[in-house]
Amino acid sequence: KENVNMPYSGLKENICEILKREGFIEDYSIENADAVSTKNINIKLAYHESKKPTVIDIKTTSTPVIRFYKKAKDIRAYKNGLGIEIFSTSSGILSDVECKEKKVGGLSLLKVF
Repeated sequence: KENVNMPYSGLKENICEILKREGFIEDYSIENADAVSTKNINIKLAYHESKKPTVIDIKTTSTPVIRFYKKAKDIRAYKNGLGIEIFSTSSGILSDVECKEKKVGGLSLLKVF
């Protein structure tokens, strides 16, 4: 599967931007940008040269009932730096590396490997 479509939200757009920057997806676009109620995000998935997908596993860490917060000093590299953890912080949606650089902690949203 090369493309995935999903309903639009600002949070999903920020997560897609991080995944694109980190090389987990090739690109994303917002479709029907003129109509507010029917916006969709179209994600073009990235593959290695051997035709294997770059995203192997996505795990949501926090739920509406159970929330996992981490301080900046407690953030570690996920899967020895091969994966990323995405946080919702006071500075916006950031990857684990960006959180360490800016020295901010936050709510752990998901882990991508």
